[in-house]
Amino acid sequence: MLEIEKKRIVYRRATIDDVPALVDCRIQFLNELFDHPENEDTAVVRKSLRKCFAQAIPSKDFIAWLAEYNGRIIATSGMVMWQKPALYGCVESGRLGYLLNFYTVPEARRKGIGTRLLNELVKEAKSSGLKYLHLHASKDGIHIYRGAGFVEPAMPELELRLG
Repeated sequence: MLEIEKKRIVYRRATIDDVPALVDCRIQFLNELFDHPENEDTAVVRKSLRKCFAQAIPSKDFIAWLAEYNGRIIATSGMVMWQKPALYGCVESGRLGYLLNFYTVPEARRKGIGTRLLNELVKEAKSSGLKYLHLHASKDGIHIYRGAGFVEPAMPELELRLG
């Protein structure tokens, strides 16, 4: 097991060069969350993620923060910025942020790394003029978001799968 010295963790904004690591961490997260083995579906998702991140990072539609330890990325986070029609009280600009891609390698968990990455993305959101962030939380990560002030939405979100 890797012994992490918190003072040696480097936090930084991801660049286009970090796309492979972002993809790898997203796949690890999805595989853990859904107890999904590496298979042919993984290759399809991996290819889609590479394309998505490669386009969205330069356009600033996706902002990611990373934690590195001894040159190895040990945690990731991300925020997609998107537009929707304005609402009363919370989204006057119509711009929102959706947080995702939070993943910390198992040996680095429970050290405040996810909280630090969340704080960096909240700063990014504020500096971008966003007034509203939302996310879907896993049972393992919900305590971090609740601790940062995230609450259940007033109206439940529903989904319809079209394919």
